Amino acid sequence: MLISYILPAYKAKYLNLAIDSIVNQSYTEIELVIIDDDSPEQLYDIVSKYDDPRIKYYKNDVNIGGTDLVAQWNHCISYAKGDYLVLAADDDVYHTNFTSECINLINKYPEVDLIRSRVSLIDASGDLIEIDGILPEKCSQIEYVYSWTKGVTLVCIGNYMFKTKAIQKERFDKLPFAFGTDTISTIKLARNGVANTSAMLFDFRISDIHLSSDKTKYEYKIEAISSLYKMISS
Repeated sequence: MLISYILPAYKAKYLNLAIDSIVNQSYTEIELVIIDDDSPEQLYDIVSKYDDPRIKYYKNDVNIGGTDLVAQWNHCISYAKGDYLVLAADDDVYHTNFTSECINLINKYPEVDLIRSRVSLIDASGDLIEIDGILPEKCSQIEYVYSWTKGVTLVCIGNYMFKTKAIQKERFDKLPFAFGTDTISTIKLARNGVANTSAMLFDFRISDIHLSSDKTKYEYKIEAISSLYKMISS
């Protein structure tokens, strides 16, 4: 079973760590598709150091994510050839057995379109900030929504593995700067339930170069959260 790691890239600072964590997965039947979003930084200089035929590199003609991050996500997932895909980031880290643990859940619950790993929040230096809550190995859509509204679980998009046909058909919902897009999109993909790892296999990095830390975007974040709650309640 081929798993596609789709990595929209713009920042160079942690890119090598993100790539390392993917190509060093214990489950090796993967592809890593890196889409350079017309970055002003020399991302190809980093990517070209890897002699791995599983890595594919593309560069956008224009910076799509600068004006519409969700459009960039939807553009990028069209490259996936695998049965399942992961939408990675250029600053997050996957534990070595992330893919294999997700594969185990796929084999056990083939009906689900969404597999979720628990999350560790880390800072710019890689030190632990916060840990995620625990969900049942398989939960319903209602249980999944309840866990999010009660703050039990974190939603980071990169900690999910999507059935490729399902997410390519559904696509990600457009919200300002993708604030809340991860939540509403995963809720929709949870119609057939969510399979969850008990271990924390994904590190989500919070740093001053991360979009969620940009204080100039707070008004858009409030707008997006309001839209998110309207979608959930409708």
